[in-house]
Amino acid sequence: MVKAGKWIAKHRVLILIVSALLMIPSFFGIVNTRVNYDLLSYLPEHLETVKGQDILVDEYGMGAFSMVVVEDMELKDVQKLEEKFSEVPHVKDVLWYDDAADISLPVEMLPKDIREAFFKGEATMMLALFDNTTSSDEAMDAVTQMRQIADKQCFISGMTGVVTDIKNLCLHELPIYVVIAVLCCLLILELTSTSFLVPILFLISIGAAIVYNLGSNIFLGETSYITKALTAILQLGVTMDYSIFLLNSYEENKKRFPGEKERAMGHAIANTFKSVVGSSVTTIAGFAALCAMTFTLGRDLGIVMAKGVVMGVLCCVTLLPSLVLVFDKWIEKTKNVIQYASVAFQASNLFTWTHYKESDPESGSLVGTQQPVFTLKLSVSF
Repeated sequence: MVKAGKWIAKHRVLILIVSALLMIPSFFGIVNTRVNYDLLSYLPEHLETVKGQDILVDEYGMGAFSMVVVEDMELKDVQKLEEKFSEVPHVKDVLWYDDAADISLPVEMLPKDIREAFFKGEATMMLALFDNTTSSDEAMDAVTQMRQIADKQCFISGMTGVVTDIKNLCLHELPIYVVIAVLCCLLILELTSTSFLVPILFLISIGAAIVYNLGSNIFLGETSYITKALTAILQLGVTMDYSIFLLNSYEENKKRFPGEKERAMGHAIANTFKSVVGSSVTTIAGFAALCAMTFTLGRDLGIVMAKGVVMGVLCCVTLLPSLVLVFDKWIEKTKNVIQYASVAFQASNLFTWTHYKESDPESGSLVGTQQPVFTLKLSVSF
């Protein structure tokens, strides 16, 4: 393994070029990997829910519906809105009270059960039926188009609407919490690292591993939105230790082989690989155990995360050493800028509070109790 490590150290520029080129197919894979928002598709086929869903789609041509509530709108305008909804692709039918009676008939003259089913105060409700399953792409696209057609007086609900909102929320918040996670890791690493540049190299290496992992999902055909939302954060947290092991080993081997950075890195790669293999194999085994779940969302997450650990190990012993060697001069220049930062808590009786009761008749002193006050002392040294 030492020979392989020395080869990696010697051909560091080639490894960086290959790693950069691999980003192209990886981004292509990310863009073209379908994200599945239908949790029913991960349920076992023998469940009654799945069987019923299949019967609705195959025999009745519908499997999902949404309730549409319209407030403070003239009945003729509601009817026009119903017609527009009916023209949306994958909307099989829209049911409203005009299917049971003409809108010229006063609402008060309708039978009580029909009136209460479609009207409540100034609001009326219609039912939109879709020709596909609850969480299918077609049904969610139909809900999106219906919301674009409707105005502020119209509210679209139902499971398909909820799944559509979850999809939009995930797409909106995913970049936000990934950036927050990266910034938190960067802050912690900057405070504990010996160089400002090292944490940035760590994140570049792990970020590349995450991109490779997400890009390789194209071979799976699709992944769930839950897997997509969790992969980057989990992989960042699980594989960060590998990078720290490598850097510590490199620093120790530089002392053993002064002036021979490639040799030191070769031994560091070998030592890190030996240490990381056992840890990574147990982690992979844990994620692989998820594949035994009958709810196959576990298999989806387990396969992707197991791949992520493998990608993290490979980048840790190839890409990261190359980055460290290429930027070694800048790493040395940025060392010891911050020697240490410490936070100390000190409890003292510097400030006390006395509850006066009455004076002592002999000494004239006040009798009371003292309560300790805790103060925070922050010490930062440069």
